[in-house]
Amino acid sequence: MKKFITILAALGASMPFTAYADEVLSGITVQGEAAFEYNFMSSGGNTYPASAGALNEQYRFNSAQVILKKDTDQLSFLARLMYMPIEVSTPGGTSKNSFGTLDQLEIYYNINAAWSAGFGRLCSTLGFESAMRAENVFYQNTVAYQSIVPGYNEGLRLKFNPGEWLAVTLSSYNRSAYNQYGDEMATTKTTELSATGIAGRFLWFAGYYAGKDASATIPGSSVAKATTNIWTTYKVSDEFNVSVSYDSRAQTPDGLSESYAQSLSAQGSYILGGHTLGLRYESILGAGEMDSLNATVDTFYPGADKVEVWSVGDKFKLNDNLNVYLELRQDLADQEIMKDSDGGPTDRSTMITLGAIAHF
Repeated sequence: MKKFITILAALGASMPFTAYADEVLSGITVQGEAAFEYNFMSSGGNTYPASAGALNEQYRFNSAQVILKKDTDQLSFLARLMYMPIEVSTPGGTSKNSFGTLDQLEIYYNINAAWSAGFGRLCSTLGFESAMRAENVFYQNTVAYQSIVPGYNEGLRLKFNPGEWLAVTLSSYNRSAYNQYGDEMATTKTTELSATGIAGRFLWFAGYYAGKDASATIPGSSVAKATTNIWTTYKVSDEFNVSVSYDSRAQTPDGLSESYAQSLSAQGSYILGGHTLGLRYESILGAGEMDSLNATVDTFYPGADKVEVWSVGDKFKLNDNLNVYLELRQDLADQEIMKDSDGGPTDRSTMITLGAIAHF
């Protein structure tokens, strides 16, 4: 009897907490995806540039992410959990590490209908492509998205959004990553200003990101950096869209010369039944500077100045929660800086991707 009364007391004590937990959890929306792929690469077992570590003729679980959102009258909350298996070279061979992080955590106070202020680990507003792969036309991201576009940053943000015709953000960061994956914890003071809106059939964006970062290689030294992103999308019809994007990044270490890279890309997509057919062209100048601009395990085009990347693909909607992809990509460089299947130098490489993204 005494034990029974104790259990009842414990249950009674937990009821207010349970009711509060139910209130907190109600209204949370969850969005997620998992990406899987199989590639055929002309480089064979050698590294393919700007491919996020793609492997030749091997199954690969590319990445997974879950986004949690909740909005109230006064607060907006967003958290992104990211998982990305990566291959790591060691003296004993190659091993696979699981790279999982709380990549994004944004909390905003809604001052009024148009103004809000927030803080946290913020995703940069720059970049044409979505961090959710299922929302993009192509399975593989552009070279600019992998190397030039800023990623997640710790700091503050002010947003002004009077309507769909205009949204302006001003952000101040003291932590800054150089792409959408990974982390860069050197002390940073950077400012980001961006504006976007809809004008008829046009969706447009312009953003600028600049400041100083502590050098990751020279103690006590700093690096001035600036990134620009401009893009527009025109909806020709319900089935046909065309887009153009320009990205650039400059980085100047104290007492050293500037590293500069820029990308101009154009893509078109056409919906035909359950298929989304895509064609994309990307021209990169200063391609050989991308490794010095990007603090990740990936490699790009050391020794090249200009690289052209062509992609053609078919994104097939198998059902509401599963997309399958077939893509052909070819890289053309002005120098023989890539490798063929035998490890010899070549100025061109080809990759075919069979991919699948399960999403909800």
